[in-house]
Amino acid sequence: MVFVLVVGGCFAVVLNIDTETAGRETLATPNRGPATSKPTAPPSDAATAPEEQPAGDASGDGPAAIGSAITLQGLDSDVQVDAAVTQIFDPATSENDFIKPKAGARWVAVEMQLKNTGTAVYTDAPSIGLKLIDAEGQQYSQTFGDVKEGEVFSSITANPGDTRKGVVLFEVPDGAKLAKLQFALNTGFASEKGEWAIP
Repeated sequence: MVFVLVVGGCFAVVLNIDTETAGRETLATPNRGPATSKPTAPPSDAATAPEEQPAGDASGDGPAAIGSAITLQGLDSDVQVDAAVTQIFDPATSENDFIKPKAGARWVAVEMQLKNTGTAVYTDAPSIGLKLIDAEGQQYSQTFGDVKEGEVFSSITANPGDTRKGVVLFEVPDGAKLAKLQFALNTGFASEKGEWAIP
């Protein structure tokens, strides 16, 4: 039964449902099987594709190991890079007698390898996007200098399929215990961050 109420130019519809009839109708509905029955249409590729793993190690359980590559997306969806921390030189050795770590500090050089696996040209300053974190949670940004352990990354341009390798230099207190590294594309502004544990 339906009632229509009109008050001052506005109206409302009030429904009165017979619960006894509704209950009988529900009982009379044929059983369509369990909710887990097979779909009638084949699943799409998107439904059967493996779930994308978050940045970190391959299982998504935490930071990756040194030497492991992590696939990261840039701000542009066409930019994708396999990033790997390949070695850590602690302490790193200055190549210049005049530029050295300040008193009470040491240099740490982190060697990275970046492979452009996207479809666009990858242009970046990876040394800005890499952060070193110690056991106390103190975060360090790059410092400037030249070391014997490798060529320092500045800015890079890599076509799809190209690989670039270099070191990022940090200055940390002598007593600092290193814990992990974090890296993001686009000078650190990309939302995906890769993380590696330092043993």
